[in-house]
Amino acid sequence: MKKLFLIIILITSVNCFSQQSDKEILKLNDAISLTLKNYPLLKKAVKNVDVFNAKIKQQESFDYPVVNAEATYTRIGPIPSIGLPGTGSFELAPVNNYDAHIAAYYNLYDFGKKDAELDLVKSYKKTAEDNIDFVKSELTFAAIRTFYSILFLEKSIAVNETDIETLKEHIDITNRKIESGTATDYDLLSTKVRLADYKSNKVTLQNQLNNQIILLKHLTGLSKNQGFNLSGDFSLLTTKINLDSLIQVAFNQRQELTIAMDKENSAHLKKNITSMADRPNVNLQVSYGLKNGFEPNLDAIRGNWSAGIGVSIPIFNGFRTDAQVEEAKANLNVSEINTMEIKERINSEVQKAVDNINSNLEQIKTAELKINLAEQALEKAKAQYASGVGTNLDLLDAETHLADAKFLYLKETYNNIIHSYELKKAVGDITW
Repeated sequence: MKKLFLIIILITSVNCFSQQSDKEILKLNDAISLTLKNYPLLKKAVKNVDVFNAKIKQQESFDYPVVNAEATYTRIGPIPSIGLPGTGSFELAPVNNYDAHIAAYYNLYDFGKKDAELDLVKSYKKTAEDNIDFVKSELTFAAIRTFYSILFLEKSIAVNETDIETLKEHIDITNRKIESGTATDYDLLSTKVRLADYKSNKVTLQNQLNNQIILLKHLTGLSKNQGFNLSGDFSLLTTKINLDSLIQVAFNQRQELTIAMDKENSAHLKKNITSMADRPNVNLQVSYGLKNGFEPNLDAIRGNWSAGIGVSIPIFNGFRTDAQVEEAKANLNVSEINTMEIKERINSEVQKAVDNINSNLEQIKTAELKINLAEQALEKAKAQYASGVGTNLDLLDAETHLADAKFLYLKETYNNIIHSYELKKAVGDITW
């Protein structure tokens, strides 16, 4: 029997170790790295830069001539001819006409329109590149918030389970006291009500934990069946706060403001391009090929060439250019207003983050005081209960108050961590 018992213990230990080893240990940096590696939104932002790289190549292609190979066959009739007295008639064109040539077209000068178009596309690319940093910042903060939410909920469930075990012990003690006649059914019912409340709270916390685990797997790209254990420091963070300097830092670092200014610059460039629409174009055309129809032998295929310069000058297009310029000015005004709005929002977010941290620090002091008072009250309740002066409910109340105070401190520690990262995000200091 002893050997069988030892074998069972050994098998159980091996299975438990195997289950633990199947779970991946995730640190905060691991969660961030996996999120930035696997989340589709960042891949989309990177691919968007590739789109504008291709557009830049398209725009730069206008620096080269356009070369086309062209071939035509035309049969005509009646054949044009002239007649001379005494010599008969002469045909001026063949019945079957062949023409094959290579033609090159080149824009010699467009008064800056081509370069302006290239500058505009490059400005769009810069916006796309800055958007990558913005997406990284947003995803990093999402990973951080989810990571610490899971840690907080796991610790909350652990505290809750401790409270449940304490209440179960109280129920056992109360049952024994009822049997001995030193407690009433009211004491038992009160304890059971509290136990039911804590069990209900545990269900709620577990559901929230499951949701956060699903979210973290979604962010990091881990499979639905992949288990993991988080490894991270869950302690108070200290943050130096100087509101005026933080707002200026935010204006220099926030990617949203950088993107807004990029768009404002693009709107300026677009307005300039639109105002160039009425400028002329100077083009060069050169071609060489083979065709028939030349005297004296109209059917003979001969080499031929042509070259010329053309100028296209817009004169009137139904006031379309004026309307387009007006539209470009309106879009520029919208971009400028958007930049101002983002500055105001950044200002507000920094102030809000600072206020949250200051308020949180006061809440932490309150939570620490409550724990201290609750511990003193519990010691007195235990002494009174041991001497027979206090009741089980008095002791239960004291234990509940201490548990609530510890949970409050745990919650405010979580808030301290999140508010600290919110301030980093507000000033554009989230690193990846």
